[in-house]
Amino acid sequence: MLRWAEVHLERLLLNYKTVKKLCRKQVYAVVKANAYGHGSREVATFLEKNSDVYGFAVATYEEGACLREAGVKRPILVMSSTLEEGREFLKEYELTPVVYDFTELRLAKELNVPFHLKVDTGMGRLGFLEEEWGELLSELQGLPVAGVMTHFSSADEDEEFTLCQLKKFEKFVSTLKKEFPNIEIHAENSAAALYRFNNFLTHCRVGLALYGVPPEEGYPELRQVMKVKAKVLTVKELPPNYPVSYSKTYRTKERERVAVISFGYADGYPRELSNRGEVLIKGKMCPVRGRVCMDMTVVSVDGVSAEKGDVATLYGDAITFKSVAEKIGKIPYELMCSISPRVERVYFGLQKCNAESSAGTV
Repeated sequence: MLRWAEVHLERLLLNYKTVKKLCRKQVYAVVKANAYGHGSREVATFLEKNSDVYGFAVATYEEGACLREAGVKRPILVMSSTLEEGREFLKEYELTPVVYDFTELRLAKELNVPFHLKVDTGMGRLGFLEEEWGELLSELQGLPVAGVMTHFSSADEDEEFTLCQLKKFEKFVSTLKKEFPNIEIHAENSAAALYRFNNFLTHCRVGLALYGVPPEEGYPELRQVMKVKAKVLTVKELPPNYPVSYSKTYRTKERERVAVISFGYADGYPRELSNRGEVLIKGKMCPVRGRVCMDMTVVSVDGVSAEKGDVATLYGDAITFKSVAEKIGKIPYELMCSISPRVERVYFGLQKCNAESSAGTV
């Protein structure tokens, strides 16, 4: 392999336990977008075998069907697709849709399948607005409402606004529960779990923290689950004043050893890291020289005994998704989801954790 991503499942399990202890509720593990690039089938089947995870949250019916075909048995919540799109999947794969407007509600009545309601308390995205709640409640009688949810827009940066959203959500839920007393109620994401809401919510939905990225300062220790690595294709010594990569954005000041890494923006390494990023080779940080290319990146290896075939770490314990995202004005989600399908995923910890689970030690 020239490029690969190591997915350390034992870290995933540790992060899950941390989050579960923090939120003290049933957990929906968010595995949409191929589990943020980690592999949804592998992540979901692993968590189902090795933890008490309640269920999984995906974005589309196709994602849910993929999990069922992989053998996942626990509840699967489909958060952002239309019921028209999901007709052929719902009953065959036992998926739970989220209903967020009156068109979807009419289809839910027609299809007669259990669903979760979504209300908008300040996100301005999917969900019934507060001005629609009266009409909504009158339409729900006799329907199989299994849950209700909202989504916090700023839990990682604005506690006051988040608590305002929560109060508004609680107002709706208190009325809804008169008709549906046993519904699932969820709003918390990774950041909101830090608030330790423990009043009327029954479940939480966790994604980012599960994969080892703390959503904000003060979060309990997490371990980054994915490490991204690539081979050195060649090492060469360039003469002084020599241009490197496209558009000559870097020139050597004197003779400089460089290594060409088999990883570029087509693999998910942001072009914004041109002349700004660093990779780890033989325990030393090596700065990116010139523009990141589609399939390759050039780094300086002056003072590093680098050779053809060595391994460069682009993301790992010393170079986290969070730190790189902050450097280039992105978010960790974007970097994780950008790791290309052509970067092979290699899974670690699966056999060990399964064996420990069977022995009752996990």
